[in-house]
Amino acid sequence: MKKTTTIIWLLISCVCLLNQAFAQGDANDVKQQLKDKLYNLRTYEANFTQTVTDSEGTVLQLTQGKIAMSQPNKLYWELLEPNESVLLADGDTLWTIDSFMEQVVAYEQNSAIENNPLILLTDPHSQRWQDYNVAVAAGQFIIEPISDNGSIEVLRLFFEGDELLGLETRDTQQQTSRLAFSDISQNGDILQSIFSFSMPIGYELDDQRNP
Repeated sequence: MKKTTTIIWLLISCVCLLNQAFAQGDANDVKQQLKDKLYNLRTYEANFTQTVTDSEGTVLQLTQGKIAMSQPNKLYWELLEPNESVLLADGDTLWTIDSFMEQVVAYEQNSAIENNPLILLTDPHSQRWQDYNVAVAAGQFIIEPISDNGSIEVLRLFFEGDELLGLETRDTQQQTSRLAFSDISQNGDILQSIFSFSMPIGYELDDQRNP
């Protein structure tokens, strides 16, 4: 289950067959182009298949799940059986819900971005974007933290036009997590109740938020 929890942190995180002109801009232009694209991604829902590989390309885990995002700052991420777990960002708190351990861990959402830049995809106006470099190469947006304090070394986003098709993260252990999205719905209506946390009966709470 520890591996599943690690994978959750790798994600969450907002591939691209992009116009070649993107590659001609400087770093600030590229970052703004990505932020503009995300600004138009007001809501997002999809199913996904997640493939986790090690540094030699060996498949470590293959899972399925679903994701929902809503601006600003709301994210719902669920892994389905047999690795059931949920990550929920409600705008203030990041909740990780582990059904195997029957445990919930709560983090300050703003500080959690350091380990989960995926949350940045729900807020193109966040000041935390200044902590990341953004580039375009081989038709991908590549997001890298300026400091090396977090667990994720790089986040890649793949679009076709304005549609987000997938993402990929590589962590400090050189494990790669690739998500391919399907049944995609962009800018549709999402029930906001999905982003509301309710403590499951019988679960233990590990509250890591500042008092």
